[in-house]
Amino acid sequence: MSVINALGDQWSKAEFAHQLALVLAQKQEVAQLFGGATSLTTVCNLIAGMSYQADDVRFAKDPENSDKFVLSNNTLISVFHDCFRLLFIKEVQSGGLSQAEQLILALAKRIAVDTAIESLDDAAALQREQMIKFSEQLEGLYIQRRSQSRNMV
Repeated sequence: MSVINALGDQWSKAEFAHQLALVLAQKQEVAQLFGGATSLTTVCNLIAGMSYQADDVRFAKDPENSDKFVLSNNTLISVFHDCFRLLFIKEVQSGGLSQAEQLILALAKRIAVDTAIESLDDAAALQREQMIKFSEQLEGLYIQRRSQSRNMV
C-alpha cells in the first residue's frame, strides 16, 4: 500500500505543479521572465518539489471541483515563501543557484510585490513583507559580490 500512496502523492504533486503553471502563465509580469532556456513548467515542478506536502492543508483540493487545487493569493504567497526561504539560505551560504532557482527567487519577489496586502490574511501578509525585505538584502549581496569580483581582476 505504501507504494500506491507514494505514487498517488507524486501524481498530486504533478497536478499541483501543472495548475500552478496555468495560474502563473496568466500573469503578464511572469511571462516576461521566461524568455530563456528554463521553462515555466520546469520552475513549477521545482516549486512543487520544494513545497508540496500531501497532508498540508494549503494543498487542499477545491470542494466544488475535486480535480483542482485552491490557489488563492494566500496559498501562492505561502508556497513561494517556502521556496524563497530555502533558496535564500542556499544562495547566502554557497552562492550557486541554477537558472530555475534564480527564476523562483525572481518570481517570488514579483508575486510578493504584485499581490495586494489587503487580499491576504495576516500570516501571508507577513510572509509577503519578508520576501520583499530579503529580496532587497539579496540584491545588496549580489552587488557586493560583483564589486569584490571586479576588485580581484
